[in-house]
Amino acid sequence: MSYELLTALSLLTIGGSGILILTGLFLIKKGNRELHKRAMLSASFLALLFLVFYLLKYFMYPPKPYEGPYKGLYLFILISHSILAAINLPLAIVTVFLGLKDKLSKHKKVAPVTAFVWIYVAITGWAIFIFLKLGGNQ
Repeated sequence: MSYELLTALSLLTIGGSGILILTGLFLIKKGNRELHKRAMLSASFLALLFLVFYLLKYFMYPPKPYEGPYKGLYLFILISHSILAAINLPLAIVTVFLGLKDKLSKHKKVAPVTAFVWIYVAITGWAIFIFLKLGGNQ
């Protein structure tokens, strides 16, 4: 796969998963548990696809350092993104498991944290892409 295709697939899948998380939040606020469940499982599936595309891209085309003028801001976003992305995987697994097992009182406690982290990671993933694109590294 080409670098451009892997980049496009990564951006589409992580962006789509973030949009589905927001959709799922809206649906549960409206009381639609079944559509909420579908949106969240679809978001999880897209996130897994993202992980596959990201890892392929990372190993096939090792990342280059950011060379733009906002290095401090870029590093803050990159570090916070990386830490929260690592935390989000187990958080997401626990959240999905609790929801599927109908352990809703526990699910309701962890799900807002998971959603916040997930959305942050999705947005900062796009921000990192933009930084690298504008920093002349792609």
